[in-house]
Amino acid sequence: MKLFDTHCHLDADFDGRSVQDLLKRALDAGVEKIVLPGVAPANWDECLEIAQTHPGVFVALGIHPQCVRELTALEVDAGLRRLDELLHENKAVAVGEVGIDHRWDLDAEARQRQDQVFLAQLDLAQAHRLPPIIHCLDAHGRFAEIWKNHPCQEATHGIMHSYSGSAELVRVYTKQNLFISFSGGVTWAGAKRVPRACQATPDEWLLIETDAPYQPPHPLEAGANRPDQLVRVADVVAQLRETTAENIARITFANGLRAFGLE
Repeated sequence: MKLFDTHCHLDADFDGRSVQDLLKRALDAGVEKIVLPGVAPANWDECLEIAQTHPGVFVALGIHPQCVRELTALEVDAGLRRLDELLHENKAVAVGEVGIDHRWDLDAEARQRQDQVFLAQLDLAQAHRLPPIIHCLDAHGRFAEIWKNHPCQEATHGIMHSYSGSAELVRVYTKQNLFISFSGGVTWAGAKRVPRACQATPDEWLLIETDAPYQPPHPLEAGANRPDQLVRVADVVAQLRETTAENIARITFANGLRAFGLE
């Protein structure tokens, strides 16, 4: 099986494991391509270096909604200018990880700043015709309003990272040029909404990811997740969709190439 991990934070802490070790394990498991999303200007250079020195790793660059609160207005403005320059230099295959997070930012002012930074990055995605990788947590109503009214969806598609919404929203999102990506959450014991959403996603819009080192799949829900655990995600997605893991690998690998312009 050839697998495509469309979201893996290789620059993060993996309980002391090196990037080389992680990628060797991943390749042994069939994971041939990985998208590494940068989440803040401070880690973009490290992400770029990892992608430049490891075949099969591609970088996305963005300001994560949870990082917005840690940046001053001047730092955000400088970050957006640098992001524009890096995208102009073809340094990334996507704009991300970007989006809206209402689970951790509760006050109105913080949420307004998230909206502003997200909209600015959608503008960049539109201008550079690159897909945004979207983090949306407890904020689907607000995200849906923004995406529906933004011309980005006419210039390119988007990727709903580690999807946590409903099956009903899948039907709306896929009509608005959004790929739906499933991570370890689809495997968790007791999960209901995400598995139903997985079953509702059309083949042509389906992606899989690990979000490693976060969201380890069941039953390996302790310690850092790893990109080789994408095999477990593929197995569970196959079970939910009543097909084989090999078929899921084939579909999601092709979709990954298409989503990130790597055909």
